[in-house]
Amino acid sequence: MLKKRSCDRLRLTLALGLVGGATSLLCASVLSSAVEAQPSSQAPARQAPARDPLQVPTARYGRGEAVDLSLIVEEWRDRYPDIPVYACSCTADTCGNASVWPFRDFARYQSFVALGAFNAASNEATGFNCFDIETGERP
Repeated sequence: MLKKRSCDRLRLTLALGLVGGATSLLCASVLSSAVEAQPSSQAPARQAPARDPLQVPTARYGRGEAVDLSLIVEEWRDRYPDIPVYACSCTADTCGNASVWPFRDFARYQSFVALGAFNAASNEATGFNCFDIETGERP
C-alpha cells in the first residue's frame, strides 16, 4: 500500500508540474522494483495512529496553511480509497469560491486537488481545469 501512495505522489507531482507524459512508465517501474524488494513473508498489519481532526492536511489547508498537496491525496486515499482524486489548475485570471473548501481564491496556474468527480466539476465551473490523477480523465 505504501508503494501505491508513492506512485500517487509521483503522479500528482508530475501532473501539477505539467509534465504528465511518462507517469505510467515511471510508476510501473517504481511498483515493480518495490515488489521485487519486498520480503516473501508479510508482516502483520499495523494500525494507523489516531489523528487529531484539526491537524489532518485537509483541515490545515482549509485554514490557509501551506500544505503539500500529496499529503492531502494520501489522507483521502486512506479515508476514501474508491473515490478518484482530481488535480485542478486555475486557467482564468482568478478561480475558486472562498465559501467552500479549500476556502480560498486562486490565481492563474495555481493548483490544488479535489475529491471526486462532483467536486472537480464544481471547481471547473469556477475556472479550474481538473483531471483524475490516475486515469487523466475529466470529471
